[in-house]
Amino acid sequence: MAAQLVALLVLAAAFLIATVRPVHLGALTLAAALAVGTALAGLGVKDVLAGFPVDILLLLLGVTFLFGIARANGTLDWLIEVALRAIGNRTTLLPVLFFVLAAGIASLGSPLAAIVLIPVAVSFAGRNQLSPVVLALAATTGGSAGAFAPTSLFGIITAGTARAGGVDFDGLFLFGVALAINLGLFVAAWVLFGKYLVKESAEPDSPANGGAPEPTPEPEPQPGSEPRTDTASASDPLPASGGVATVTRPAPAPAAAPTRLSAFQVATVASLLVLVCSVIGLAFFGVDLHVGAVALGLAVLLTLAFTTETAGAVKEVDWSTILLVGGIATYVGVLNEMGAVKLVADLGTKIQSPLLAAFALCVCGALISAVGSTTALLAIIIPLALPLVEAGGVPAVGVICALALSSSLVDISPLSTVGATAVGAAPERIRPRMRRFLFQWGFSMVLVGPVLLCAFLVLPGYLAG
Repeated sequence: MAAQLVALLVLAAAFLIATVRPVHLGALTLAAALAVGTALAGLGVKDVLAGFPVDILLLLLGVTFLFGIARANGTLDWLIEVALRAIGNRTTLLPVLFFVLAAGIASLGSPLAAIVLIPVAVSFAGRNQLSPVVLALAATTGGSAGAFAPTSLFGIITAGTARAGGVDFDGLFLFGVALAINLGLFVAAWVLFGKYLVKESAEPDSPANGGAPEPTPEPEPQPGSEPRTDTASASDPLPASGGVATVTRPAPAPAAAPTRLSAFQVATVASLLVLVCSVIGLAFFGVDLHVGAVALGLAVLLTLAFTTETAGAVKEVDWSTILLVGGIATYVGVLNEMGAVKLVADLGTKIQSPLLAAFALCVCGALISAVGSTTALLAIIIPLALPLVEAGGVPAVGVICALALSSSLVDISPLSTVGATAVGAAPERIRPRMRRFLFQWGFSMVLVGPVLLCAFLVLPGYLAG
């Protein structure tokens, strides 16, 4: 048991070091896997590297390669432009639009890709007299939902890890649950706290309260976010309601003509449609399609057809995440070979009720994710849940979905990249209030998320069993 405990402590130390020092966690855990595996477990280097998740990494490589091309050549910007033009002056639909846009962008490989929409959402709030908190919440929850698509990072890791553990897992079911829970939480926040959000978005001297409008400061730039494109006047009033305010404003200038797509961008859109239609369509016919292989093939075809334009396309691959997932998964493989995973699982079996054990695991995952990396946590905590699933009493797919989603719902807090971007993009005078709301909302998900997810995904199977 001593060796297993040492291996677990090494993993905890790696997380701590990567948190306080600028060291890549993937590289650290990969090196630790080789050291611990050969020194403590008596494994050969080939045995250690056998745990390297090639299948998952092929998915990440193909998907981030293809969608990286789409981001770099402006195709995603064009899709956002088309969506915003389609909604026109129907400002009451803006929260729904930003939820859908964020979910769509996050589903294209990287969960963090949707943060480019947050400054845009806050900008539209300022120009249409809407609450910036509501629109920021729409973009963040939409991004959380899209992250679990079969073509996005969280969905790839969750489904790949579950299947590697022998669980027959449906990635589209996970995506559907993620959409439902995030949309439900967003609507609930809008209904339950709408008046609070409106109040927090208004100042005593705002037009809605009879005062004169104040200039809206530019938000501080955030890492990973795009520059704001708000063309509203500096004298535009701060939004004061969740709906359209009764403020007389000059008619907006006619919108510019939509950007014309180049041949490269048309081919990119066609490639994205082929991938999405293949993933969704063939799944209904029971065809086992490797999303990563298809995405990689489409990306390579684009590079062959447009050699000059894609000269730097390989730089768009998310190599950092690939190394992160590869390093952690390899270390978890070593832990499994040493029996450390079983040791942790045996501690969970001391909880008499499988339902309570599943709930406790979800709470632990949410709490750790709130202050750590969700990507790293998913690769670790799902294998820890597999022994609980094998013991019976709770549905395998339900537990894995509940665990994965519980770990991501907390990402809206200002401690995460997404939450911090939302706070930074807000006008300075409401920034402290948005930070407080997102902090309270994010950390409430440590309990609310596991309760809802276990109630809908785990409890029915537990009672039926």
